[in-house]
Amino acid sequence: FTGMDARIPVRRAADGTAGAWLAVTSLSFYISVLEIFWTLASGLRVVLHEDQQRAARAATRPRPNAQKPVSFSLMYFASADNAGEERYRLLLEGARFADEHGFEAVWTPERHFHEFGGLYPNPSVVSAAIAAVTERVKLRSGSVVVPLHHPARIAEEWAIVDNLSNGRVGISFASGWQPRDFVLAPEAFETARTGMMDAIRKVQRLWRGESVAFPGPRGETFEVRTTPRPVQAELPIWLTAAGSPETFR
Repeated sequence: FTGMDARIPVRRAADGTAGAWLAVTSLSFYISVLEIFWTLASGLRVVLHEDQQRAARAATRPRPNAQKPVSFSLMYFASADNAGEERYRLLLEGARFADEHGFEAVWTPERHFHEFGGLYPNPSVVSAAIAAVTERVKLRSGSVVVPLHHPARIAEEWAIVDNLSNGRVGISFASGWQPRDFVLAPEAFETARTGMMDAIRKVQRLWRGESVAFPGPRGETFEVRTTPRPVQAELPIWLTAAGSPETFR
């Protein structure tokens, strides 16, 4: 708010009114907080887009048996720049706080920024660290860039974290952000989106304890079942849609 005050003067009419602003950001995105509350705090009238008004009205209608309270989670994503020497202190202390204060989950990403790797290149590693210092908060990845990994490795790594946490993991899968990241799996880049869906199905089958056939080094095919077995019978999954309408559909 202070930064907005310094950059954007609010011009008032002779009667003291300050005009109106049109809020254009989706109400589900954090910038909408700035659009709505800075304007109101400055004495402006805020006009919401009609679709947002309709959604807001629908959200406030009473629903039968709607007794579940709002849940809160922590989501981490950050560049490695200027992270300091204790670069994972915020992650671990925040996770402990969330665990002690009834938060639903802690979300960690994979390769969210432009530089290679970044502060969170592998969410299974940081989730294993969080599992060791927490007892109840869910450990979720938002996201695992599935084309960069073999499905068996995803199932294996997250089954370990599921055991370390006594069944608290969940994964949101993504098709990838930066072409540079695909130095880890260059052959997967062109078919990243379609390959992601196939890999998700294989991860689900492996998680359930089913055998899945994969090609071997000499042209043969091997049926494999991954170990260790996870605690949860089904892996909770989401799909990250960052820009493609087709992915969202």
